[in-house]
Amino acid sequence: MSPKPIALIAIDLDGTLLTSSGELASESALGLKQAASHGVAVVVATTRNPHFAVPICRALGSTAPLICSNGAQVWGSPDGPVWTYRPIPREAAQAIAQFADENGWGLATTVDQTTYYRQRPGQALGRLTANTSVVANNSDVMTAAPLRILVWGDPAIPALRTYCEVTVNEACYTEIYLHADGSIDSLGIFARGADKGTALRLVLDRLKLDADQAVAFGDNLADLPMFAVAGTSVAMANAPDVVKQKASLVAPSNDDNGVAWGLARLNLNLG
Repeated sequence: MSPKPIALIAIDLDGTLLTSSGELASESALGLKQAASHGVAVVVATTRNPHFAVPICRALGSTAPLICSNGAQVWGSPDGPVWTYRPIPREAAQAIAQFADENGWGLATTVDQTTYYRQRPGQALGRLTANTSVVANNSDVMTAAPLRILVWGDPAIPALRTYCEVTVNEACYTEIYLHADGSIDSLGIFARGADKGTALRLVLDRLKLDADQAVAFGDNLADLPMFAVAGTSVAMANAPDVVKQKASLVAPSNDDNGVAWGLARLNLNLG
């Protein structure tokens, strides 16, 4: 029997479909839009939240499921319904926030569709944008269970990573994000089971597709779980070596329309 054609493209955003300046890579976006118009499910899979990802789905012409918050949220389409909503258990999140407050470290904590930042010296409290706000303490937002917690800088990253592994390991896990040279950029904290691989399996099951009908594009450690699920995986040239070593193909960088290159290489250039 001949292999089934690729029917689903799982696409990361930052460092993959987005350029270094945060814009959609034009040729790559066009290729995905053409694939979507031919019935391929273009599934945005990102650590970003829906308010950021949904407009990109619209630009790509995608009505396929949407994986956000690193898999903590899975939507059936950019308009919903919500298939998965997996927050960090509130008691564990409270403990993390209190530990960070005691040490004076700022977190970026997403509750529902709003991300809260701990106040920096001289910064005003309150709403920054429709989806961001500044609070006096990390603990102030833990009245509800958060979808994700992001951390930057030394010594916060290593200390919070160790704290989570020792104190709240059953409730959540940590994920390091790397620069292309392998140095640490940031730390993500998510509920157990909230990852792109688990989310992609759910999407494939709901769409009644086999794993070998899926291709995943990515550039960082958070993409490795979906690389392990998809039949084919494509890493960007700007990915750290540990990611490129796990990929089926290595494409040019996000700034060089690496996704468009991968689509053409896989005969998904449907224009």
